[in-house]
Amino acid sequence: MSTIIKIAPHVANFGFGQIIMDTIADLRAARAKRAAYDATLRALSEMTDKDLADIGVSRLSIRDIALKAAYGERK
Repeated sequence: MSTIIKIAPHVANFGFGQIIMDTIADLRAARAKRAAYDATLRALSEMTDKDLADIGVSRLSIRDIALKAAYGERK
């Protein structure tokens, strides 16, 4: 047990079932963020250059915008 506390002290007081549930919740959240990134990237990529110019977006910044939309600002 002491090995678990040293490696992962934030899970030392939880049961195995709780650890699994937390991991599943984290995976679902990550999947939702990835889906938001993919949807934003797809939507912007499908726009014409004129449409992008109308909203003030360059084609080169599409990836950065999609990352911000899904994952927020980098710290």
